[in-house]
Amino acid sequence: MNDTIYVFAPAKINLFLEATGKRADGYHDIATLFAKIAAGDNIKISARKADKTTIELQIKGPLAGDLKGDKTNLAYKAAAAFFEHFGINAECSIRLEKNIPMAAGLGGGSSDAAAVITGLCALFNIETNAKRMKEITKLAAGLGADVPFFLREETFCKGEGIGEILTPVKNNITSPWIVLVCPREPSSTKEAYARLQLNTKEQMLTNLSNLNKIIDSIETDDPLEDWRSLTYNKLEDCVFKRIISVSALKQELLDLGADAAMMSGSGSCVFALVKGKLKAEEIARQAGRESGRFVCLTHFWRTRHENHGNTNPSHGRRAA
Repeated sequence: MNDTIYVFAPAKINLFLEATGKRADGYHDIATLFAKIAAGDNIKISARKADKTTIELQIKGPLAGDLKGDKTNLAYKAAAAFFEHFGINAECSIRLEKNIPMAAGLGGGSSDAAAVITGLCALFNIETNAKRMKEITKLAAGLGADVPFFLREETFCKGEGIGEILTPVKNNITSPWIVLVCPREPSSTKEAYARLQLNTKEQMLTNLSNLNKIIDSIETDDPLEDWRSLTYNKLEDCVFKRIISVSALKQELLDLGADAAMMSGSGSCVFALVKGKLKAEEIARQAGRESGRFVCLTHFWRTRHENHGNTNPSHGRRAA
């Protein structure tokens, strides 16, 4: 077997997010539209069978910060869960290049976990047919609600339940440019949902109808101007009052000429959708003038299976 593999872990944005109810376990049911983007982390995995399992995780890269390569890291947890589930003893070394900020609503940790599982399946020749993928998806869901999405090959998926019930969306869209901007302040998912007040049933039904319209637009390649006003994130209500800089950042991107701007997930990253590349580059340049921000110009991620060819990840930078 080959004992080393390189895996790209794309980040995501949410083009739509509505909370549809609160569950008995304290979590919220949601309806969301996940979208992978061509910016993310790079992972190198080396592994071979051994008498007992050992996992070593090293983290580097522009946004490694104080991240620890121990049992609290999702990439480490994913490897440990994989070996336990499949009854494999192995020596495993993981090198994680961190390019995506944490606590930003971009799914960086979840994508890293999915990439580790995907890489280990390849290294240990774990067949990924439909039946086995159900098993692996259940394993992934135990690590985090967003992890199953990153196991899938599609760029877009509608997410329901806590995000683990996924419906693929055909990717026929002409991708707008995406400008990611993260302020210095992180955002806590737990705190965001703790402040959540559900919409009325009538408003919720209207929003869910808009979600279906966005999906239709993506599948039929409608222009951005036809669906930009339908983008929505219920969690903005919870975060904007608590972290003023996130609310101000959304307005700033609109003022700079973005066709649409919205917080991703539970924040604190805000993204702009921009039709033209030159305009997107100018918005990124202007937004990057403020010290301490993470700024990245990118686009939706493509897969070979969607007949759009591969793209290289566009890595972000933190303004000096």
